[in-house]
Amino acid sequence: MTNHDTPLAQSSANAVDAIDAIDAITALHSIDIDVTGRLLMLASSNLPIGSYTYSQGIEPAIESGLICDEASSLEFMSDYLALALCRYELPLLALMMAALMSDDNALTDALGADYHASRESKEFVYESSQLALSLSAWLGDVLELDVPDRLLAHGFLPLFAHISSYWQLEPAQAMTTYAFGQIENMVLAAVKTVPLGQMAGQRIIWQLQQLLSKRIPPLAASVQQSFLQVQKLSLAANSLEETSILKLNLLYQELHMSANLPNLAILSCQHERQYSRLFRS
Repeated sequence: MTNHDTPLAQSSANAVDAIDAIDAITALHSIDIDVTGRLLMLASSNLPIGSYTYSQGIEPAIESGLICDEASSLEFMSDYLALALCRYELPLLALMMAALMSDDNALTDALGADYHASRESKEFVYESSQLALSLSAWLGDVLELDVPDRLLAHGFLPLFAHISSYWQLEPAQAMTTYAFGQIENMVLAAVKTVPLGQMAGQRIIWQLQQLLSKRIPPLAASVQQSFLQVQKLSLAANSLEETSILKLNLLYQELHMSANLPNLAILSCQHERQYSRLFRS
C-alpha cells in the first residue's frame, strides 16, 4: 500500500477538497452579497442622492384630485410604470449600458441627449440635473470614479447607466433597481401627502413590484437582441453622429419606445406654480 492509499492520506485529501469547495462557495456568496449591497445603495432614496425630496408628479396629482386614496394611487403609479418606465426609461437605461460596454460613445451621447430632451418641464430637468450632481459627487468622493462631463450634462439616468456598466451589473438588475427606487419614492410621497397608511403603501409597492418582475426580464432580453442586431447593420451615413441617430431611431422603432407623456408634463408645470409644496417635483 502506498502512502497515497492510506486512510490518513485519503482523509487529508478529502479535507483539502472540502476546504476548496467551501472557499469556492464562500467566494461565490461574497460576490452575490457585494452585488446585492451595490444594488441596495443605488435603490436608496436617502443615500447617495436624496431623491426623497422629489415626488415625480405625485404631489401635483394629489392637488389636482387625480390621487385621493389607495386605489387611485395604485392606478396612477401603474400607469407611470407602464408608460414612463417600461416604455421609455428602462429600455433606455439598458441601451445606454450596452452602448457604454461596447465603447459606442456616439450612440451613448445620442441616447443621453434624447433622455435630457425628454424632461418636459423645468422641474423635471432640474430634478434630473440635481440627482446627477449628487450621484457624481458620491462617485467621486466614495469610489474615486471620474464621471465624463458629457454624461453628467445629460442628467441622472445616463449617470445611473454609467455606474451600472462600471460595476458590470446585469441589465435586468440595473433596470429593477432603477424602477424600484422610483416606485418606492412615489409611494412614500403618497403616504405622506394623501395621506395613506403604511400598510396601504406596502400593498402598492408589492403590487407594482409584481408588475416589474413580469415586465423586466422580457424587456431586458428584447433590448439586448435589438441592440446586437442594430450594431451589425451597415448604415449609410456621413458622420458618427448621423450613424448614431440612425441607430437610435431604429432601436426606438424596434422596441416601441416613446417618452410622450403630456399629462405628466402638464402636472409638473402646474406644480411649479403650486402655492404650497412639500416636494420639488
